[in-house]
Amino acid sequence: MGDYTISRYTSLFTTKRNNTDEFLIYSSITNCFINVSEDVFQKINLARKNGNINKSLFSKNTFEFLKEAKIIVAPTADDAFVRQCEIDTYISNYASSHMSLSLAPTSSCNFVCPYCYEKSKPNNTMSDSTIDSLIKFINGHEQVKTVGITWYGGEPLVAFETIKKIVERIDSDCRTKLISQDIVTNGYNFNDKVIEFFKCHPLNRIQITIDGPEEEHNKLRKLANGKGTYNRIISNISSIIQGLPDTHVVIRVNIGKDNQDGYSILCKELQERFPNKISVYPGFIRIHDENQTHLVCDSMEQKDAIAFYEKLENEGSINIDYYPHLCQKRGCVATCSTAYVVGPLGELYKCWNDMGNEEMIVGNIASEKLIRPDLYNQYMVEGPWISDDDCKKCFFLPICSGGCAWQRVRNKFHGGLYNFCSIYKEGGIDKFLKLYYNKSIALNKKS
Repeated sequence: MGDYTISRYTSLFTTKRNNTDEFLIYSSITNCFINVSEDVFQKINLARKNGNINKSLFSKNTFEFLKEAKIIVAPTADDAFVRQCEIDTYISNYASSHMSLSLAPTSSCNFVCPYCYEKSKPNNTMSDSTIDSLIKFINGHEQVKTVGITWYGGEPLVAFETIKKIVERIDSDCRTKLISQDIVTNGYNFNDKVIEFFKCHPLNRIQITIDGPEEEHNKLRKLANGKGTYNRIISNISSIIQGLPDTHVVIRVNIGKDNQDGYSILCKELQERFPNKISVYPGFIRIHDENQTHLVCDSMEQKDAIAFYEKLENEGSINIDYYPHLCQKRGCVATCSTAYVVGPLGELYKCWNDMGNEEMIVGNIASEKLIRPDLYNQYMVEGPWISDDDCKKCFFLPICSGGCAWQRVRNKFHGGLYNFCSIYKEGGIDKFLKLYYNKSIALNKKS
């Protein structure tokens, strides 16, 4: 072996522009994407096959450039990168100074969405005594200095008065500081009273679900009396933008196999109405079988998501960013030691997917000991990507969060058959990057 080799995080491919071959190299470790000469391309390709590099094949400037881009690396560099990612993940997952709580003040909801996976679960709302236990639970973590809350449900704003009590109690009775709040809501109850409260107790992020244009949305996301909800949600979003200008508003559009056509129509409507004020993204509907071991045929899997993006691209209706983003190796609630999902009865879970399932309760805020330490440990030890040898060797590690911890645990311990790999892996990174490259060239020409 020589002093240098081609990183395993390097991908080489070609594309055509104006009937001329273009030679492209991508490094997932630096998220660097470059156009090179055919000569450099062929030398790198040959060096990758041979396993080492003859430094004299390149000019000094070219060699240094490729080295800086982490395309050319020392033989031990890739393994060192993985070890550093592992260390960063351990540090993040077991940090004890910050607590993340996904709080469901109620499991009730004012909507009757047909695809809701929570509709068969009991309706409960957090009592004052449970709030007392929550405050004691937070204070019982002596090393915790800061708390972040994601309000969840059910529909959390059905229990807005409960939210107010919890926030005010944390401010007055906890030695920890509440430093962030997000909320996942259907947006229907986000009225002026709610906005006034969150002016004093700021929200970092609001996620609201809208399922397509007005007619389509109202068929899926309606009240129990059958009344549609679209116009009120749109009106509330306008009030949120005016009243909470520093809060990031994200619109999730649930996409299934039967409602894809409305996505681009809704995106245009929202961007015209709220230019540069909101973000919109598709949330692919995934319906699990009764035993929660795999997705049923009506679900949107990776191949369906890829086809959806291809359809949007062919329509040319909205701009799609195909370029990957580097992922920090920090876990979700399921894999962080001081992170919990708290149900309205004070029950503790390690994942949102488990809420309302008594078999998946790991503890209760009223007790110092876990009810199911075995389940807690499954999530903590086997949920992260670091427990997966395939992830450690994967080209997509730098641009992938490691997949869903809940699905990984289901696969390892409950006979699950979930595919949680990156859409870039399923669709082929070269396809996405070629689209990005060709679109960038076209945009540069226009400008």
